[in-house]
Amino acid sequence: MVNKVKEKVARGEVTYGTWITMAYPEITEALSNLPFDWFVIDMEHAPLEVKDVEFLMMPLRGTNIVPIVRVPWNDFVVIKRVLDAGAQGILVPQVSTKEEAIQAVKACRYPPQGIRGVGPRRCIMYGFQSAKEYFKKANEEILVIVQIETEEGAKNVREILSVDGIDGVFIGPNDLSASLGIFQEFNNPKYIAAVEEVLKAAKEAKKIAGIMTQDPQDALDKIKKGFNFIALRHDIAYMIRGYTDAFKQLGVLK
Repeated sequence: MVNKVKEKVARGEVTYGTWITMAYPEITEALSNLPFDWFVIDMEHAPLEVKDVEFLMMPLRGTNIVPIVRVPWNDFVVIKRVLDAGAQGILVPQVSTKEEAIQAVKACRYPPQGIRGVGPRRCIMYGFQSAKEYFKKANEEILVIVQIETEEGAKNVREILSVDGIDGVFIGPNDLSASLGIFQEFNNPKYIAAVEEVLKAAKEAKKIAGIMTQDPQDALDKIKKGFNFIALRHDIAYMIRGYTDAFKQLGVLK
């Protein structure tokens, strides 16, 4: 297994992805025809269970799209299950301290570096691939990204990024702004300063700097600033946008 996102980031390239929130494999199958680098399958805010995650990853086999799962919490049991189902990356929400970052890494690593139980399933194609080879490579190839969503997390970002095995950070704009007491005030100097601090720390560490974007222009602005892991919102948002634009062109909506 080779993690394409890790390779591209190491070369200094920008990667693009989107959030998958609907439990229909047709979504990931259709979108896999576009030049995405990764999908984040969202178990935190979308009503998705482990079986849904497995089904959503199946159409990605044979593509270059890296399946990443945002787990509901920093929980080693859920992390273990989605990795065994074939996830190549984990996104952990609400990480605010170095200790929480260490916990996330340990959950994704086999012993002796971590506490992941050994029982690979779909990740070794049910036994058609070598469990021993997967065991050798998984600790290095599984992508571990943590979300900076609190004022505390922004303050501790350098300590978090110093943890061996943390590949990068992802800013959750809504949660971060809420934690700062300025919900969705994205032009507020307090929010801008926090984002700049996280981005600066990720650049210095030469690790992933990710953020959610609202539209293509917002994405371009974030790339110019130095973000290299660009989320093009989520499946429902772009579906609604497409039909809204169509009705506007038809004159039905203003």
